[in-house]
Amino acid sequence: MQNESTGPTSITARRHHVQDYVRWSDVDVSGIIRWGTYVRFVEMAETELFRAAGFPYATLWDRLDIWLPRVQFHLDYRNPARLDELLDIEIWVGRIGRSSIRLEFLLKKPGGDLAAEGYLVIVSIDRNNARSVDVPKPLLDALAPYTTSTSPRPSPPKGGEGA
Repeated sequence: MQNESTGPTSITARRHHVQDYVRWSDVDVSGIIRWGTYVRFVEMAETELFRAAGFPYATLWDRLDIWLPRVQFHLDYRNPARLDELLDIEIWVGRIGRSSIRLEFLLKKPGGDLAAEGYLVIVSIDRNNARSVDVPKPLLDALAPYTTSTSPRPSPPKGGEGA
């Protein structure tokens, strides 16, 4: 597995790259990658993005006192990857909401052909009661270089205006 962060791909965001081979356990009898295997590649890229941002998952939970469960995974299959192909997985933060983070990804085959693309949504929740909480500021700051857009956080209600 190889990692690298590239320079900016837009004015404010960069993409994190991870490479890994399609392995024997990843393919069906025809030698073509199984659909569910893409989850492994995306999860690896997600883990390495957070590590590159300074928040490896091994310590993130205790440092920020949150969990980040995955609540949505969307994949568009474009071109079959095959046994022993070295895939390049690009991942970046497409959007950060109040409590959610949407990670965008591309999986490219040797030569640059797109194998698959999609997104993953994770939500920041309190470790004690599993209720959504704001994405912690240290995590926002750490992910900022990899973020293409951030929704403004809603202002707290003023006294007497709603709960």
